[in-house]
Amino acid sequence: MSPSPSPGRASGSVAPWLGAVAVLQVVHLFAAATFLQDAHRLSLTGDVAGWAVGLLAVAGTVAATLSFAPGDYLRRVWGLLTAGAFLSLVSTALRSYWMHAVPDVPFVDSPLLPVRMVVVVLANVSTTFALVLLARTYRQSGLEPPPSSRATLLWAVAAVCALAVGGPALVTAMGHLGKGFAATCTAVIALASTLADMTTILLVAPILRVAYMLRGGRLAWVWWAMGVSGAVWLVYDAREWLAMVLPGNPTEVVELLRTLRTSGLAMLGLAGWLQRSALAASQRESRARVAVPTG
Repeated sequence: MSPSPSPGRASGSVAPWLGAVAVLQVVHLFAAATFLQDAHRLSLTGDVAGWAVGLLAVAGTVAATLSFAPGDYLRRVWGLLTAGAFLSLVSTALRSYWMHAVPDVPFVDSPLLPVRMVVVVLANVSTTFALVLLARTYRQSGLEPPPSSRATLLWAVAAVCALAVGGPALVTAMGHLGKGFAATCTAVIALASTLADMTTILLVAPILRVAYMLRGGRLAWVWWAMGVSGAVWLVYDAREWLAMVLPGNPTEVVELLRTLRTSGLAMLGLAGWLQRSALAASQRESRARVAVPTG
C-alpha cells in the first residue's frame, strides 16, 4: 500500500499533541536541573522519564503497525520501528533493574552492560532499516519529488549537519575502543547510536521533501515528527562534546542534554499515532464517498 496524502488540514488536531511532547520535555528538563546535585534523585528522574516515553513510543508505533493490513509494505516499516522502540524500552528496563537491584554499583560495571550493547545495536539497526524501506516506498510509489537544485541543497545541508554533530561523537567513541571491556561496550553503544542517527538525518531529508509536498495534510505531520525525532537523537548522541562548547559545567550540561531522549522517543510515538489517525481519517472519507448516491 502506497502512502497517500490525507485531505484536509490537521494543524488544529496536531497542536495539542505537540504541546504535550513539549510539556514532557520541559518537565523532565526542569526535574533534571533541580536534582543535578543529587545523583540518586537524578537517576530516578531519568528512570521515570525513560519508562514513560518508552511506553509511549511502543504504543504509538504499535498503533501505526496495526492500522495496516497484514502483508502491507508499510506494516513492515512500522513493524521495524516498533521493534526499535521495544528494544529501546528493553534497554531502559535493563538499566532500571540494575539501578534498583544494585544501587551502589554503576551500570558500566554491570554484567548486563554487554546485553544492553546488543539490544541498543539491534534497536538502531531496526529503526534505520525501517527508514530505508520507507524511502524506497516513496520512490517506488512515484511520490518522490523530481530532482532539483533545492533538493540537492537540502541533502547537502543534512549531510553537513550529520557530520558536524555526529562526527566528533564518532571520534570520541572510537577513542574509547579497546580501553577495557566496559569502555569498549559503551563505545560500541555510542557508535551504533550515532551512526544510526546520522543515517536517519540523511534518509529523513528526502522524506521531508515529500512531507513538504503534502503540506497541510495529516500524513505530512507524520514525517515532520519523524524528522524532528531524528534530529533530536543526533543532538543527544553529541551531548559529550556539545557540553564542552556550551556554557556551564560540562558534567551538568551533559545531564541536561540527556533529557532530550524524552523528545526523541515521544516524537516517534507521536508519529505512529498520527499515522494511525491519518489512515483512519482517509478510510472514513473513502467510506463516506462510497455512501453518497451518484445518480
